[in-house]
Amino acid sequence: MTSLTEGRTSLVAGYLQHIADQCAGDRSGKVADYIPELAAADPEQYGLSLCAHDGYIYSVGDTATEFTIQSMSKPLTYAMALGEHGPDIVDAKIGLEPSGEAFNEISVDSRRRPRNPMINAGAITAASLLLPQDREVRAESVDEVFAELVEFYSACAGRVLTIDDDVYRSEKSTGSRNRAIAYMLDSFGVIGTDPDAALDLYFRQCSLRVTTDDLAVIGITIACGGLNPRTGRRVFSRRTAQRLLSVMTTCGMYDGAGDWVTSVGIPAKSGVGGGILGSLPGQLGIGVFSPRLDDHGNSVRGVDTCRHLSADLGLHMFNIARDSRVTIRSVYDIGEFEVGPRWTGTHRAYLRGCRDRARVYELQGDLTFSDVESVLRRIDRDIDSCDIVIVEISRVDVIDPVARRMVVGGGLSLAERGKRVLLVDPDGALRDGLSRLEERTGLPGVSKIELPHMYSTMEEAVAAAESIQLEGAPQ
Repeated sequence: MTSLTEGRTSLVAGYLQHIADQCAGDRSGKVADYIPELAAADPEQYGLSLCAHDGYIYSVGDTATEFTIQSMSKPLTYAMALGEHGPDIVDAKIGLEPSGEAFNEISVDSRRRPRNPMINAGAITAASLLLPQDREVRAESVDEVFAELVEFYSACAGRVLTIDDDVYRSEKSTGSRNRAIAYMLDSFGVIGTDPDAALDLYFRQCSLRVTTDDLAVIGITIACGGLNPRTGRRVFSRRTAQRLLSVMTTCGMYDGAGDWVTSVGIPAKSGVGGGILGSLPGQLGIGVFSPRLDDHGNSVRGVDTCRHLSADLGLHMFNIARDSRVTIRSVYDIGEFEVGPRWTGTHRAYLRGCRDRARVYELQGDLTFSDVESVLRRIDRDIDSCDIVIVEISRVDVIDPVARRMVVGGGLSLAERGKRVLLVDPDGALRDGLSRLEERTGLPGVSKIELPHMYSTMEEAVAAAESIQLEGAPQ
């Protein structure tokens, strides 16, 4: 896990651990066994990682465990094909419509194209587009293209990925159905290269090792329009990212895609190794790993985890929020205000010397989990240079339940570190929201949680900050 201030890290990690604990008891489903090497996976393993829009990672569980990327590779190879050939040529070969069928169905549309790039037929076609369009392809050419593919995937993940040779050999020796798909596509004139070379590249791409942290970083790279926020490198274009998010939304979870969009609402791609890659535009990348699969070939615990993330943290992409996109409107110290007139000359002189030790954060828009997470990180970054934090929320319209509790939890963690937190909440949005939450759910609200000191105006909060600062003044 990325090293962050312990209080805020434990706050967010606490939410993730709570979700992990809720999903841990489900032992339904079974590990994929049609690829022999995958059958050896430990069915009890579980990992969950989130990567925020600026690259910070939160992780719980078996997040250092490597497993093969499998079908979660499909959006990335599709991105490479789009980057190399452009959408017109790729669209002539691969459709964009949900198939409503299992991932390994031998499925084409009326033009004899694979229905979309997220099923095996579409992914094999995408891999074929990366190879020389000749009927005879040298093994060295496949090696060169695979090296480029690994470099591209690694740029998305922010670290160098490696192949699991045992899984690759296992895939290759048991890939009869994929061979049938490739030869069918070849007979239709869809594949313009050696179908065996396309299959070999496809088997290799599926055998690359990843962790849930890698998946979360890949997810945020897609969510940020092709820019990896951890490395600062642009890996692919915004136009390509828009395509990936679209097909992941409509086709990424195979014949369970409709239920997924309705109940989870996060663009995603699953893999039979037990992973799920999620990408919430502009906000989060998600990586989950748990090997037991449901009838659709998706991780049972992974799907359940994503349902909880969506519902508990308000991450459904169709949540209606009047998002200002810039949550922090302004940051300044109380030097912007004159020292209060009620103090003696000595006290006024003292207060003028410590105005920069009280920092104001003006927030705006609608506050969700990802918004508050970003605000708390900004406060973490500044906290060593101030003693008092004033959070002003008069321009905030809506605070969702998780965001309310994060604001309170963040205030408590700062107080434990000796900082004072003051809240300017003229409309009572935080207090009233917590009261409603307590009435509706029975969860601790204002009666069980110590709220930050609340004020109706900035002038009142500044006066309170001055009183706090004078507690340390020489007598």
